[in-house]
Amino acid sequence: MDSKLALLREMAEQQEYSALQQACREQLMQADSRPVQILFALSCAHLNEPETAQSILSRVLGTAVSEPLSLLEQQDMSAVYIAMSDYDTAELSLDRLLQQDPSNALNLARKAYCRLMQNDSRGAYQLYTRSIEHDPSKVEIWLNLCLLLLANQSDNSELLCSDVTDSLDLVWPHLAQAEAQFTELQENYTAQRRESLIRQLGSVRLECWVLESKFAEAEAWLNACLDESDYYRDNVLFYAECLFLHGKQFVAEAALLNAANQYPDEAEFYRQLAIFAYEQNRMLDGQYYQTQYDARILNHNEHWAFEQGVGVLPIVDFKDSARIRARFNRDFISARLTSIEPQDESPNALQPVFIIGVPFSGLSLVEQLLLCSEQVVSLGVSSHFPVLVEGLNLQNRKKGSNRSYPDSVDTLSCQYLAEMAQGLQSLYDRKAPNVSMVIDKCVHNICHIGLIKSVLPNAKIISVRRDPRALALSSRVAHWLKPHLSQSMTSDDNASTTVPYLLGQHLVQYNTLMTHWKSLFAESIFEISFEELTSKGNLVASRLFDFLDVPVPKNIEQAVTRVAQYAPDDASIKWSTYKQELSLLLRAMSKKSPATVHDMVTLPEPNMLSNAYEYYQQAAYQEAEYQCKVLLHHLPDFAPALYLLGEIYLRNNLLAMGVEYLNKAIDLAPWKRQQWQQNLTKAVQLLMSQESSSKQFPSTHFQCDMEAK
Repeated sequence: MDSKLALLREMAEQQEYSALQQACREQLMQADSRPVQILFALSCAHLNEPETAQSILSRVLGTAVSEPLSLLEQQDMSAVYIAMSDYDTAELSLDRLLQQDPSNALNLARKAYCRLMQNDSRGAYQLYTRSIEHDPSKVEIWLNLCLLLLANQSDNSELLCSDVTDSLDLVWPHLAQAEAQFTELQENYTAQRRESLIRQLGSVRLECWVLESKFAEAEAWLNACLDESDYYRDNVLFYAECLFLHGKQFVAEAALLNAANQYPDEAEFYRQLAIFAYEQNRMLDGQYYQTQYDARILNHNEHWAFEQGVGVLPIVDFKDSARIRARFNRDFISARLTSIEPQDESPNALQPVFIIGVPFSGLSLVEQLLLCSEQVVSLGVSSHFPVLVEGLNLQNRKKGSNRSYPDSVDTLSCQYLAEMAQGLQSLYDRKAPNVSMVIDKCVHNICHIGLIKSVLPNAKIISVRRDPRALALSSRVAHWLKPHLSQSMTSDDNASTTVPYLLGQHLVQYNTLMTHWKSLFAESIFEISFEELTSKGNLVASRLFDFLDVPVPKNIEQAVTRVAQYAPDDASIKWSTYKQELSLLLRAMSKKSPATVHDMVTLPEPNMLSNAYEYYQQAAYQEAEYQCKVLLHHLPDFAPALYLLGEIYLRNNLLAMGVEYLNKAIDLAPWKRQQWQQNLTKAVQLLMSQESSSKQFPSTHFQCDMEAK
């Protein structure tokens, strides 16, 4: 019987509860064994049969009066209590066991889980640590430690361990231990359990990369499992969810769209895209993704019920504002982008209109006026340009480059910008067919006006403003900003935790960028005051449609009347009543803008890496070397150019130089190691064998070919 019990407990450890239940039934038909009854109760508890489990436990406890439970039976009983979420009883049982054997790793781990379920993260961490000190072979315990530290990092809670400054400093070594133990003991796991652990290890790794903003490493790892469709899909979905939860919603969307390009028939990617869009109140984007999802599901009787409009309105991230202004300056626009201005524009060309402004400033009111015209259709709040930016960043990471938007815009050729424009026009045609003007009112576009005008030179911008005092006292603005207060804390100053102060910071950044865009694209920008819009609607509407070169619609009076209902009664507002709130607003708005950027590098021409690679393909190594050297003169740490230069030297039997440059490239772009290491290894072997003078370096394939173009 002991061997059979050991087998049953092995099933429980492997979490094969269906098989365990069936095996226990067979054993109980032969003999009414109490240890088997406890394991049977454990299987029932895990298979959502709590009544059966409770009934069995009652019978077992009844027999314990005359025949006390053995230590193993008590240990199994604690597992049943945990499975039934009775953590207090489970912990009492485990405490009795630990009094007799304080070094039992399994009981320590189970007590740690009980502490964790009762919101004692520090106690759980200490118990898990004690458990692995006594038995470091349990992959699950190492994983639980990783998950506990990640949760602690995400919640910004007090650190679990006082001798570290960052929880992530401990996650990576714990993950390495988990992987080492798994590699050593994986033959002991069933195929199903082994697959589950592999997925958990991958999830921890991805979440660490997201928290560290190491998107290149995460994407390289995902690309490595591209051939395993189910594994790739599950990991991409987890990666995107992590990104979204940590405020990287447009990176998440770009990652999902990239995955959808890899597997165009995978409906799950579009389902998640629709969920993300609805959670951000981007209704039309959500409907578009939902349509794509519906078109791909195999069983059309299955229809996912998407929740709509339940998310928190996002706040614009201005962290790159100074770099955006430095990149899109007058000299750059004149030198790089003037040539793409439309010459003979077709009268039927689609006219994009971008409405920008701080939320609750009247963006939707302007949209209502414009929609009076039959020539106009709205995309609502779209993510086209924010996701386009993240797509550009993703392409740079694929090349092996750490440069990101807006710095990397200098690599975009006019032809590439024209192709981007064609892609956007195609998307607009699918979303809004048979119209001449399309509206996009995404508030994030304030950061992308330079790119918008580069890709769509005929785009027009409508900027809507409102009295900052009215915004600061608006209950709707407070509802929007309150969820973001904890993220915006930059000091111990209590003012920074208030809505008026955060609004003031937001307005300063917005005004700084808007002033910059007006200095570059004044003829394409029309500014509207909320107060004027609601009090002089006819006059504003006339100017607005004249700016867009569209006839004023006949039914404009009805829209103007509706808009006028939102007019504030300024005469009744006694600003002095709200002196404290408005002083915080004024204090934030009076702070200086971020310092000017002085390290912005602009490459002399956009296609340098592509040109170098084309020369390399044609065996014009001197020209390719020259292009790489010019690139590296401007960007000494540009890994793709270093790698290509290393390849050029290897082709010419300059092995030492080739090895040097390949090593530099891999050090700067470690996520490319898998693709770039092969040629480096060959070169090192040839160099060490000291036969370089008589051997021609074998023909190899440069890994950045299509990505570099």
